[in-house]
Amino acid sequence: MIYGRDREQARLGELLGTVTRGRGAALVVHGEAGIGKSALLAHLADRAGGVARVLRVTGTEAEVDLPFAALHALLHPLRDRVGSLPGPQAGALRAAFGLAAAPEGRDRFLTGLAVLTLLADAAEDRPVVCLADDAQWLDRASAEALLFAARRLQAERVAVVFGVRDGDRPFPAAGLPELALHGLDDPQSAAVLAEHGGELAPAVRDRLVAEAAGNPLTLIELARMLGPEQRAGKLPPFGVYTAASSPLGRVENAFRERIGALPERSRTLLTVAAADGTGELSLVVRAAAELGAVVADLEPVEHAGLARIDGELLVFHHPLVKAAAYRGATLARRQEAHRALAGVLASARDDEAADRRAQHLAAATTGTDEPLGSLVEQAADRAARRGAPAVAATAYERAAQLTEEDETRARRLVRAAVSAAEAGQLARAGALAERGERLATAPGLRAELAGVRAAWEFELGNAAAAGRLVVDAVGAIAGTAPEQATAMLGDAATYAYLAGDVGTLDRAQRLLTAVTTRHPELAGDTFAGVHGCALLLSGDHRGAFRLLRPTWTAPDADLVYAVFTTIISGADREGAALADEFVRHCRDHGRIGELTHALQIRTQLRILHGRHAEAEADGAEALQVAEATGHTRRADQLRGILALAAAIEGDGPRCEALAEPASRVAAGQWWAAYARGVRALGRGDHPAAVRHLTGLLTGPGGHTAVARSAAPSLVEALVRVGEHEAAAGYAAEFREWAEAGEQAWALELAHRCQALLAPAAEAEPHYRRALEHHEDGTRPFEQARTLLSYGEWLRRARRRADAAHRLRAAADLFDRLGAAPWLERAGHELAAIGARPRTAARQATVMETLTAQEAQVVRLAAAGATNRAIAAQLFLSPRTVGYHLYNAFPKLGVTSRTELARFVEVPAS
Repeated sequence: MIYGRDREQARLGELLGTVTRGRGAALVVHGEAGIGKSALLAHLADRAGGVARVLRVTGTEAEVDLPFAALHALLHPLRDRVGSLPGPQAGALRAAFGLAAAPEGRDRFLTGLAVLTLLADAAEDRPVVCLADDAQWLDRASAEALLFAARRLQAERVAVVFGVRDGDRPFPAAGLPELALHGLDDPQSAAVLAEHGGELAPAVRDRLVAEAAGNPLTLIELARMLGPEQRAGKLPPFGVYTAASSPLGRVENAFRERIGALPERSRTLLTVAAADGTGELSLVVRAAAELGAVVADLEPVEHAGLARIDGELLVFHHPLVKAAAYRGATLARRQEAHRALAGVLASARDDEAADRRAQHLAAATTGTDEPLGSLVEQAADRAARRGAPAVAATAYERAAQLTEEDETRARRLVRAAVSAAEAGQLARAGALAERGERLATAPGLRAELAGVRAAWEFELGNAAAAGRLVVDAVGAIAGTAPEQATAMLGDAATYAYLAGDVGTLDRAQRLLTAVTTRHPELAGDTFAGVHGCALLLSGDHRGAFRLLRPTWTAPDADLVYAVFTTIISGADREGAALADEFVRHCRDHGRIGELTHALQIRTQLRILHGRHAEAEADGAEALQVAEATGHTRRADQLRGILALAAAIEGDGPRCEALAEPASRVAAGQWWAAYARGVRALGRGDHPAAVRHLTGLLTGPGGHTAVARSAAPSLVEALVRVGEHEAAAGYAAEFREWAEAGEQAWALELAHRCQALLAPAAEAEPHYRRALEHHEDGTRPFEQARTLLSYGEWLRRARRRADAAHRLRAAADLFDRLGAAPWLERAGHELAAIGARPRTAARQATVMETLTAQEAQVVRLAAAGATNRAIAAQLFLSPRTVGYHLYNAFPKLGVTSRTELARFVEVPAS
């Protein structure tokens, strides 16, 4: 019986009910050791057994660095279903389980998507409940995959429940629902003692309750420590154990005392079992035999209640017993145990045994050992190939510790740093790179380390430092590794451009010129990008655009770099096409980590192009993926971009809720400033608009694409507050950039700025030129603002019919965009001349009644994609896709997929 957990058992019952009703659920049950997590998970398993398939795994310290060990154990009953997964997902799982080689460049999150699909497929037969106890000891690769799946559960009949011990290794479950277990109260503690503690004098019982502080395991184990006279209250109940710092400390001391009372060979066998950690009985017995222990030596262990035999496994009574057995042994005894285990594993031929053997040998070694370092490095290589970069990073680091020769140690630290970066552990990667730099002398190694450190600096918001790090390192490899140098200089240019660092860009230019002079075949997109960025920063916009234009359409161009150059050039149409291609590429190849970047770019372009509903869908997905994959910086930047849509629509609270966290990162801060400026303009607060937009254009991001887009709004705000001279300066800079780039939207805005600044009698030609450019323009919100501004000018000129024509056109566009404050302003202008908009206030379109994810699913279904294809693209399960369509059909008033095409513009991806 479980005492004092009625509320917790009810919560688990609700979770099981949710799953059986067809919805996914996830939960993290956490608390200190012995508080009852395992008991609750066992209770859930018992309840679920009649209605669901239960999959269970328990994390162990011994396997924490074995890639996908826990996932393999958990999903073993479903192994026959792997072949039915979509090809890339099946390949990812086979590689994770060591059954096939991982494809080059495979995204580590694809394994998580494969887990989600596999569980969802299994749940079509009956609900599935996955229980991961001691989840803090799951290997990082397994934890990452399970957490990715758990965070994306929606319409699947799947539950994933983690049991996590507080105070041990951190478990990265942020964002998942939690159930915290606290200590029992005194009556509940007394009930536990009544069932498990035997006959106790009242005073002894009260002392036990006080000592245990509500921890059930502590209650039971402290009671077991007592002799007959102590139980009767004739002797004090505690002596030596009260010196421990906590109730759990006293329990571990008690276990050590019980272990210490065992015969020596029994203690040896327990030490070997604790060092092994897997519980594989035959392995433990064979290794213990090397140290003189035999199977019969297990009897005293079982009689003492410290461990039991369960089939082919040796199971410790509690993890604290294992900890006491291991920590209570001397260092020499622990090393003997690890060497014995490694000796037994030497005869095995599979990769898992080789990895475990390397682990044991490393644990048995305190100094350097190059042959062993090589073995550990091979284990790291295997982890990297299986798509477990976090595990690989740990193994490479341990291999480096075993290495005496500096250059080899530096090389292994490079591999550790690169693997940590691939795992998204950029802080760890930066620290490893720093250590490597102190040892490395080979220029190639130092360059690789500099690249990792630069990525970390950029993540921290130090784009200038990142650019300098890379350029400083490239000089030493320019002559010997020209391809590596060229690629790194492309990264350096991106960092330096975003930082506005002219000096670093100039150095990058000179280095790249030297490299491509000797190797003209390398003078491609990177050359154009580096020199184009430098020219943009120097103010030579025409020269920059001449270099950058060819990169937008080059057949062999680097997709990410091509998108970047279209964005900084304001090339909207080319940028939109490349962004669609980027998103499609990420989806087709399972590049989940890169998808956040692709969706972020497409989100910002779709907002600028007036496609708010699609932008919201992209942004919502990008935020979800960014948070699931730990890309917090990208998530904050996305919030800043989405704040602009909220500003245009006049949703002030949402705009501010998004802009505030966005301001934590540089690029997010720029978008937040733009959004706040547009919001202030929309509500007529021109001084606030000047403040926000001036801060953007005069700050570190003043040269970026965000600032270019915001400049015309600043010109308008400055004109409204009477600061014509300042407005003229910004307008002239924008006009020069727009004329050099020859983009219709920019030329239109340049003329609008001129119209706002011109004397009243000279403004109209500029308005007319602006509207001519609208024919090819791509930004309807700006077009509507030009029409509004022109209409205001016409009204002041008393040309009522012309004014009404322009103002109605502006109102139509504002209405379509949902730009409420701007529509209201156009309405006031029309009312001033006795006219009205053509339509009443805008009603939400049918598509806007859908959630962001429903809208995405509908668009892809309208293009003819099957549920399974949509699931693979959106990183969902087919069942969730079906659920979203089921909800969308009645909202749209349709009964079949063929009717969806009339509601949507079929997307490019």
